[in-house]
Amino acid sequence: MKFIKLFFMALLFTAMQTTAYAQKKVTISGYLKDAVSGESLAGALVTVQGTAIKASANSYGFYSLSLNSGSYKVNYSYVGYQREEHSLVLRRDTAVNVNLNPASNMMNEVVVSTVSKKDNVNKPVNIAPLSMVEVKQLPAFLGEADLIRSFQLLPGVSTVGDGASGFNVRGGGVDQNLVLLDEAPLYFTSHLFNLFSVANPDAVKDAALYKTEMPARFGGRLSSVLDTRMKDGNNKEWNFAGGLGLIASRFTAEGPIKKDKSSMIISARRSYTDILTKQSSDPDIKDNSIYFYDLSAKLNFTLSDKDRLFISGYFGKDHIDAAKMFLLQWGNGTGTIRWNHIFNPRLFSNTSVIYSDYKYRLGAYQDPATSFTWDASIVDYSLKNAYSWYPDARNTIYFGIEAGLHDFMPGTAKPASESSIFNFTEMPGQRAADYNLYWDHEITLSDVFSAEYGLRYSAFQSLAKGETKISDYEGVTGERKEPVNTRTFSDWQSIKWYHNLQPRLSFKVKTGENASVKASLSRTAQNLHLVSNTISSSPLDIWTPSSYNVKPETADQVSAGYFRNFSNNKYEASAEVYYRKLHNQMDFINGAETLLNEDLPGDMLFGDGRAYGSEFYIKKNSGRLNGWVSYTLSRTERKIDGINNNEYYPAKYDKTHSLAVVAVYELKPRIILSGTYNFASGIPATLPDGRFEFDSFPVQYNSGNFRNNYRIPSYHRLDLSATFKKKPVPGRKYTSEWVVSMFNALNRRNAFSLYLRQNEDSMSELETIRFSMFGSIIPSVTWNFKF
Repeated sequence: MKFIKLFFMALLFTAMQTTAYAQKKVTISGYLKDAVSGESLAGALVTVQGTAIKASANSYGFYSLSLNSGSYKVNYSYVGYQREEHSLVLRRDTAVNVNLNPASNMMNEVVVSTVSKKDNVNKPVNIAPLSMVEVKQLPAFLGEADLIRSFQLLPGVSTVGDGASGFNVRGGGVDQNLVLLDEAPLYFTSHLFNLFSVANPDAVKDAALYKTEMPARFGGRLSSVLDTRMKDGNNKEWNFAGGLGLIASRFTAEGPIKKDKSSMIISARRSYTDILTKQSSDPDIKDNSIYFYDLSAKLNFTLSDKDRLFISGYFGKDHIDAAKMFLLQWGNGTGTIRWNHIFNPRLFSNTSVIYSDYKYRLGAYQDPATSFTWDASIVDYSLKNAYSWYPDARNTIYFGIEAGLHDFMPGTAKPASESSIFNFTEMPGQRAADYNLYWDHEITLSDVFSAEYGLRYSAFQSLAKGETKISDYEGVTGERKEPVNTRTFSDWQSIKWYHNLQPRLSFKVKTGENASVKASLSRTAQNLHLVSNTISSSPLDIWTPSSYNVKPETADQVSAGYFRNFSNNKYEASAEVYYRKLHNQMDFINGAETLLNEDLPGDMLFGDGRAYGSEFYIKKNSGRLNGWVSYTLSRTERKIDGINNNEYYPAKYDKTHSLAVVAVYELKPRIILSGTYNFASGIPATLPDGRFEFDSFPVQYNSGNFRNNYRIPSYHRLDLSATFKKKPVPGRKYTSEWVVSMFNALNRRNAFSLYLRQNEDSMSELETIRFSMFGSIIPSVTWNFKF
């Protein structure tokens, strides 16, 4: 409590000091944009020549810089663009909007990153950014560039295996990552059983991953935030782009509604495996229908010099129909309305109204007597009001308020035909509301020391949905518990409140012009939880909010690292260590039932976790050959009463070693070769450690109640790609390229999981079966075009 009081006193003192200081200044502010397309340039740099004063554009391209009255030369720059220098005489607050032109000498040069190379050293918070330029240069599975899969090549980020949905960050589960698309949350991020990401690469402008060191303006998850932003749309002229691949094709159109004032972009993608299967003469293949589609759209309006309006949406769906006997569908729908307003040159605001809807369906029709359909959904409504305050060149303050309503329908099962004996079953729905306040302060105290600190307060309310019954659960720990002391709550009645204060602190000390030491402390809290006892999440997994029986998850982390650039920023490198302590981690008893279980809390177990490790990273930023190498040495463990004899055991996504090598080589100006290599330790698996025979048949059993007591074999994969660009014709806008890729070039059959079964030739013997998602080389060819 004393820490919290001192924290608020520090905030008040800082506000008083910066306000007093700001009154002596004049301010230059405005937007930084691409001169060709009108796209905002988030992160573009503004520097004052002859001084250490600088500022960065926010995610909407807005910048603000306060200076003493006088004459200055101000430089505007962004990687991949020509730098501009403006001579300014400042006597009063001045608006300066700048359009930067793409650098002509960058057109034929391999570009690995479009973010400032100095960010590796200068940013107090360690952010992992990826531009779509570098994502599209990496080898793509079946010809589709994949944003989320690309982040798995960075240190501290991994996945449990090929075909697994989502990603794991520093010992966290896939549900502990908040994936945002234009601020709207996505609950399942994959198409076609995790073969493709839901983010259409042609519609995405950029993305940044905050690995547990997230500022206070982000929250809701324990491990990371993947902040993905869609393109605004070209407000200068109409452009069209697309690609034809072996599995899916895509098309994007963007252009002005009113030149320089408003624009739009619409991007569509669809697979056509269902069309291919219908051409087969084999009825077992012809009657199958498997496909996905998604549609992204965005409108962008400049209402005045101080007001901008954005309207964006995403709609995607997967459909798997196995000969009218089995049906599986899932899909995301999002909508975001954002209003930017400039109150004055130092105060920028954004107000967002956000909608997110995730639906999934399962159907079984093989036997009319037992046929059924099962539907479930998660719907979110959110309102955010965020402010960016620039009191002077050394201070940037973010503060805001957020409110959200979550509506969970975990499952409604009903008979699929009149002859079905399946009973109508409706799981009780759940409803919850959350409220958040935050204050986040970036401060540069000197040319050597800078910091970012903040505080996030979250209040979470569990609400009754309809007539809701709540029970306590009693029984033996580690076994299924029975409900007792059942109470009934009426619709919208408050059931339980949870409150969490989440302080964040990170700082940077420069140890030279091109080197710095960074460290951070943070606490995060999470109130939405994934209910899954499988190795990898699936589209049918249940989500549940914090409630009477489920407490919020919390995590405390400390990290420190050394960051350095070499050879005039040609190379950048870092080494980090971290330790995380996690509380209220969820697991399940052996044989838990997670679907259509009205007494699911009786199968849940809760305990602590810990994760610690080291991360190493070196990257070459320019030249004909560039890329990076990342290596992570880590451990992730859980300790939950009732599991593994109450001792620590490895989490299901624990990997001791993880190595990624990325290389991009410009063989010729129009031929680019790229490759990625991944190595990782095998993930844990629970296998029987004993057996006995009953009537000459072997029976497997786990003698010591061990959890994750074996590991599957180590993982290796090499992917290769070659891009052949058509020679541009002067005066013509049309360009095209062929991309040839080879997934799993080593032809390895990497194990996804292991299990034991009786040997078919000798029923008294057991054999180990290795299950692999991909067991061969998978080539692909894609033709991309733009005009």
